[in-house]
Amino acid sequence: MNTDVTTARPPAEVALSARAIRGAQRRELALNLGVNLVAPTALFYGLRAAGVDQWWALFLSAVPPVVKSIASVIRRGKVDALGLFTLSILALSVLTSFLSGSPRFMLAKDGWLTGAAGIWILGTLARKPFIHQFVRSVSPAEAAEKADINWRDSPTYRHVLRVVTAVWGVGLLADAGVRVVLAYSLPVDRVPLISTLQYVVLYFALEVFSRVYLRRSSVRAQVTAESGVVWGKK
Repeated sequence: MNTDVTTARPPAEVALSARAIRGAQRRELALNLGVNLVAPTALFYGLRAAGVDQWWALFLSAVPPVVKSIASVIRRGKVDALGLFTLSILALSVLTSFLSGSPRFMLAKDGWLTGAAGIWILGTLARKPFIHQFVRSVSPAEAAEKADINWRDSPTYRHVLRVVTAVWGVGLLADAGVRVVLAYSLPVDRVPLISTLQYVVLYFALEVFSRVYLRRSSVRAQVTAESGVVWGKK
């Protein structure tokens, strides 16, 4: 068992590291919500207010997430499995946008791509689950190293991350089905706002579940005992 990263450091340094990790994750969350949800919705309704056609308003409102994903890859200087999947989904979204001039198809397309994301997330259960990959991608190098040690040495860590990943995958599949139904049943101009609110509710429900499930003291203690690495806030 590797114990190079342990509680040997002073408590104050450990606490500072934990705060830095949580701060980085909060900033990533705020950026994701702002660029992937708030900006596209605001842009769509701004363009519609300016008289832009529904199809073009939907197409142009998808630009901020694309720009963010490309900038993220350039910043990291590499494309990991998570980044490659994200870029693939965005490229597929752009390409399929030109298959039809129907705004409803554009809206339904988002549902199908969300479903594809859910299926991909469930597919990662066979190897390193999505949640583990995501935590590593938004964490400083030291925290990513701890996650790798926990993954290697702690069966409990592997189990709880697979459970959370499965819940996220199923949640996105359910969200996808609702999105497709909304795309073909509601007035087009109402769908972006309703879909955004729907995703916010789903995201925070999944986030709360994940935090409560992963931060149980019994789980943290078991992971630490198995890997020798302190996991979570003490």
